Amino acid sequence: MVFNALFLSMSGALRWLGGLARWLGASALRIWAAVALVALGVAGWQFHRAAHWAAAARATQSAWDAERKAAAAAKTAAETRYRSLADDADARHDAALAQGDARLAAYIAAHRLRPSAADPARSAADHAAAIPEVSAAGPVLATITEADLKICDANYVYASAAHDWANALNP
Repeated sequence: MVFNALFLSMSGALRWLGGLARWLGASALRIWAAVALVALGVAGWQFHRAAHWAAAARATQSAWDAERKAAAAAKTAAETRYRSLADDADARHDAALAQGDARLAAYIAAHRLRPSAADPARSAADHAAAIPEVSAAGPVLATITEADLKICDANYVYASAAHDWANALNP
C-alpha cells in the first residue's frame, strides 16, 4: 500500500515535471527565462556559501589573533620574570662579592689558617718541588696564599649565585 502511494506520488511528480518541460520548450523565451531563474538560484546559493565561509574565516582569524596576543603576553611575562630573577641573582652575587674580604677573614679565623707570604726562593714554574714523590707518614701541609683563597672565594660566590638563580627558575 505504501509502495503504491509512493509510486503514485512519484508518477504525479514526473508527470508534472514533464508538463513543465513541455511548457518551457514551447518557446525560446521561456527557456531563457528558466535558465535565468536557475542561474539566479545558483548565484544566491553561492552568495550564501561565500558569506558562510567569510564568517568562518573571520572567526578563525579572530581566534588566531587572540591566541597570538595571549602567547605574546605569556612570553613577555616570562621574559620579565626571568629578567627579574637574573637581576636579583646579579645583585646577590655583587653583594656577596662585596662581602668577600670579611667572609674570607672569618673563614681564616674559624679554621685557624695562618696567612703565609709567598716564598721568594720558589719560582712559579717550580711545581715539582711542591709535590713529594713518596707520600709522607705525617700530615702534609700545603701553602695557600691569600690570593688563592680570594680566587676560591670569588668562584664559590659565583657558583652559589648561579645555583640560586637556577633554583629560582623552577620554583
